[in-house]
Amino acid sequence: MKMKEELLHMIREDEAVREALASTGELFHGYHPEMEKVHLRHAKRLKELIEENKGFPTIAQVGEDACIAALRLLLHAISWPEFMRSQEESLVDLAKKKQVPRMYVASLVDRIRFYEGRKQVYGTNADWDENGILRVTDVEEPDELNKRRKEMDLPAIQSLVITPMDGDYHPPDPAKRYQEFIEWTKKTGWRAV
Repeated sequence: MKMKEELLHMIREDEAVREALASTGELFHGYHPEMEKVHLRHAKRLKELIEENKGFPTIAQVGEDACIAALRLLLHAISWPEFMRSQEESLVDLAKKKQVPRMYVASLVDRIRFYEGRKQVYGTNADWDENGILRVTDVEEPDELNKRRKEMDLPAIQSLVITPMDGDYHPPDPAKRYQEFIEWTKKTGWRAV
């Protein structure tokens, strides 16, 4: 299977599993083991493809849809921090050269910082606060945020309407959910134990 078709197949499988878990409500109670299994399998294959390709698959190599699929697969590799971190520097460089869609690289930069417990650069991650309200988590230098977002092809932060991705889910116990999240980040290696 050519790399382009394989990347597109993997993201379709990812979406199908996510949709099935969302339809039963199982997706919304922590990181579902079935979803994590799919994410890890795809991340391992993506790593192999990157090694075979001698670099991340760019728009010129696989087309924009497959490049975006590869970036989304990387963004979903949340239980493999080393892999996500290993791709950040080269993807930032590729984004500067417009060889990969910049908005997805902004999401990667922010996602790594979010899981590490650091402030975001671009404000692309939202999470439930202690009151159960979904909001963009803290960002570095908020006065410069829209300038940074524009550089990464993201709209102004004021234009965003933050809503849950799947229906009207709200964590029943935000404090418990947050504690479970912190424990997960330590277990997976995002944060020190």
